[in-house]
Amino acid sequence: MEPSLSPIRSLRGHTDHVQEVAFLKNGNKLKVLSTSSDKTVRIWDVNKGKQENSFEGHGSETCGLAISMDGRKIVSGAKDGKIIIWDTDTKEIIRCLSHHTDWVICIQFSPDEKRLASTSSDGTLKIWDTETWKLVFDIDDHQDKVWTVAYSPNGTKIASGSYDHTVRIWNATTGKQQTQPLSHDAVVRSIVWSPDSRRLISACNDGQIYFWSAPTGAQLGSPLRAHLDKIRLLAISPDGELIASASVDHTVRLWSTSTRKPFGRVLQHADEINTVAFSPDGQLVATGGRENTVFLWDISQESTIMRNAVSPSFISPASHVTSYIDQQAPILSQPLQHRSSHQMELSSQQNL
Repeated sequence: MEPSLSPIRSLRGHTDHVQEVAFLKNGNKLKVLSTSSDKTVRIWDVNKGKQENSFEGHGSETCGLAISMDGRKIVSGAKDGKIIIWDTDTKEIIRCLSHHTDWVICIQFSPDEKRLASTSSDGTLKIWDTETWKLVFDIDDHQDKVWTVAYSPNGTKIASGSYDHTVRIWNATTGKQQTQPLSHDAVVRSIVWSPDSRRLISACNDGQIYFWSAPTGAQLGSPLRAHLDKIRLLAISPDGELIASASVDHTVRLWSTSTRKPFGRVLQHADEINTVAFSPDGQLVATGGRENTVFLWDISQESTIMRNAVSPSFISPASHVTSYIDQQAPILSQPLQHRSSHQMELSSQQNL
């Protein structure tokens, strides 16, 4: 049996599945935000381990989640296609966007926060102006549900992943496609960028993690066989040294981006996991899923007990081999400039 880490806190209050989590550093206070199938958005005080606030205004399950860097605006998406922009302090609704016609799965601010990207089961990627909240681009090139979106840290590109088995890279200024679609063997569930904006890392329903050159669209080495079942979400640490993968197989696993080997112990759950996020200092990880609970994990000591033993049998023997291109431009070349996006599969669609 694999060694597993124990959570340091269990934040209970949601009455249905946790769909997405994200950290917020507000002064000296560290908070976690969460969306849920119980139709709420909640804020938790990490130090106290207690709920601080609850936002109730959605008429259906909440899903996608984004937070402005100053913490003053929260954006949440829902099953009915609506996106709500909240004032964090007053809990008032600043704006409600109703252009999507199906689940709003993933939301992310651009690094300068002048734009907001949203993806949906309606098959579109939409880009919004955050001053006027008018639609800037309405992209429908994908052939199926668009499940994930991520701005490059330098703000020049947008990557979207879809049920059509592709990742597509767009010019953030013009909305035009930059490269040929990046083809995968399965549904693409999640995307993160390397800190230098030169690499994309994607995760799929086949339990594999793929590595790509963003400028060329070339695949970098073989996929990493990371999980026994669907991967629902990827997160990248603020320093770019680790990725975390959350899966239907009840585990979150940490991986070194430089070696592609497992890092530390497994974050074991009792049920399927929808979401994972790193804290701003990279010391904590938050997770959530079908247990209706947000779990907090301290990974700060995991480097001292890295597993050097034989990897689990389902991990590809060649998964740790980096390509020539990887070695020319390491993934951890500079600090992460913006919070990574988070997205998940909704409870009623988990068998898709």
